[in-house]
Amino acid sequence: MAAQPSANKRSLGWLITLLCDSRHTDRINSVRASIRRMRHERRNRLPSVLKTPAKRLAPEIRARSFDRISDRPSRIENLLSPDEQRALRAIATVLDYRRAGTTIFSEGEDAHFVYAIDEGVVRISRHAENGQRQILAFMVPGDVFGLPEGGLYVNSAETVSGARIYKFPWQRLREIMVREPQLQLHMLVRVAYDLRQAQRQIMILGHQSTYQRLISFLLEFIRQPEFYDEKKSRLDLPINRFDVADYLGIARESLSRAFAKLERDRLVRRLSSGSIEILDRVRLQELQCGPRRRRTGIM
Repeated sequence: MAAQPSANKRSLGWLITLLCDSRHTDRINSVRASIRRMRHERRNRLPSVLKTPAKRLAPEIRARSFDRISDRPSRIENLLSPDEQRALRAIATVLDYRRAGTTIFSEGEDAHFVYAIDEGVVRISRHAENGQRQILAFMVPGDVFGLPEGGLYVNSAETVSGARIYKFPWQRLREIMVREPQLQLHMLVRVAYDLRQAQRQIMILGHQSTYQRLISFLLEFIRQPEFYDEKKSRLDLPINRFDVADYLGIARESLSRAFAKLERDRLVRRLSSGSIEILDRVRLQELQCGPRRRRTGIM
């Protein structure tokens, strides 16, 4: 035991010599940068609280059904029966993310899990070969994401806000769907709903002006009760303007001008950085279906 202090002194002396030697400066800085990067990646890949089994919460899968039940347009609703919810809850782990910008998975990674949102917003994105990011969708409560293609994730998923997410092992989910054909149908309905949403987004990007794209985006979230207070006509958006611009395929400056026009036209009123009062919802819907954008000679 008496030899331990001597060994510590020798180690400390070696460290001081190393730090004072200019030849090692670049190596030390490189190691420090690597440690910081590893800590950052670890912090951004893990939930901010420990994973807990899903005992009291019930997962939902929301979509519009295939069948028409009444003369009114079908509503977005939970497709799962109580028994199906219990079956999914039994294999689920609940992940609580408290920070925005946390990576859930990245494109190209092995896909071992499928996810469903209970609270919050998740952005789904993909990078082009030139490195430019395109946000493909914003996932909200009741949405399912992370279905694999060839055993891999084809997109990346990151939190936009604090979020509570169900995590299902893909193989166990498949086993349940084999036993429960009705659950297979629900998943088909959900995937078909996602396809229609993607087709709708293509039409928006291809035919609407910047002004109309922003209106369509606002109306899309107005239909979500988690974000829109019908009595107060208040829309709470946890999505920043950079993400909105990427999603709508427009420049951030163009987005700012479009929103300023909405305010001048007395259609909306900004309450705070993330809250908007909807002053004339009917007029917004009329403008959304208005004339298409002008075509130019530029392809």
